[in-house]
Amino acid sequence: MPIRPRRDSAFLRQRRKLRWKAFQSACYSCMGWLFIGLALVTLHDSLMQWDRYDIQDIRISGNRLIGREEMLEIAGLQEGMNVFRVNPYLCTKRLREDPRVQYADVAISWPDVIQIQVVERAPMARIQMDPPVFIDVDGACFRASDQYSIEGIPVVEGLQPKDFPARGVPPSSAYQETLHALKSWTAERGLLNRNNIARILVDPDIGLTVVPKNELNHQSIGQIRIGFQNIPEKTQLLERAITYMNQTRMSQPVEWIDVTDLRRIVMKPAGAVSAEVVRKEK
Repeated sequence: MPIRPRRDSAFLRQRRKLRWKAFQSACYSCMGWLFIGLALVTLHDSLMQWDRYDIQDIRISGNRLIGREEMLEIAGLQEGMNVFRVNPYLCTKRLREDPRVQYADVAISWPDVIQIQVVERAPMARIQMDPPVFIDVDGACFRASDQYSIEGIPVVEGLQPKDFPARGVPPSSAYQETLHALKSWTAERGLLNRNNIARILVDPDIGLTVVPKNELNHQSIGQIRIGFQNIPEKTQLLERAITYMNQTRMSQPVEWIDVTDLRRIVMKPAGAVSAEVVRKEK
């Protein structure tokens, strides 16, 4: 049978003393952490209520599609709020989730300035809908602020909501052909580009019809019937037709010109009957 130490033995007194010291140390540690926590809470509340750290200015750069008020609403910011309430990471995440924003960054310039930098998607055209929708080179569709309008880009008419891609539903052929044509005409030096195209009319049966904004190489043309498919080849065919018109010193305005068939070019001078100008054999 093991021998137990007496209750008043030095061994038990030493163990009780060590336990009491450990308990005291734990209590002091808890009290210390509690004091630090209370101090931090007090400091936080003081800073949150100190008007020295109220936002005085919010600087936004790079926004054209999104207005200032809408930008602040998306980011969850407002002038006058305390800067310690701002979470730059969360504000940046909210902005990047907007389909119109390609890149966004929110930073704090202490003590009272917020800086927002955004890179918006570059629209190729405006699709005539209610409300209007913009489309970029990647085929992404997005809306702009109600008070904002982009000048100088083509307006696409004739596309319906059912033509747009959706989850599990591919886009219609008319939408795909329109996007392909817009990409082909993004070159600034081309005969047809977004700077000289006023409207693009989309018809599921006829195809694309372009309404130029200005004269094309000194030729006044009301409409250009492009159709679907082979857009680059048809654009080159149109360039050859206009070159031919300049070589023959044709100065009469053209009501419409048809290049839907790569084998021929048909045009109608203003006030005249349709006439075939150039035929390209197979």
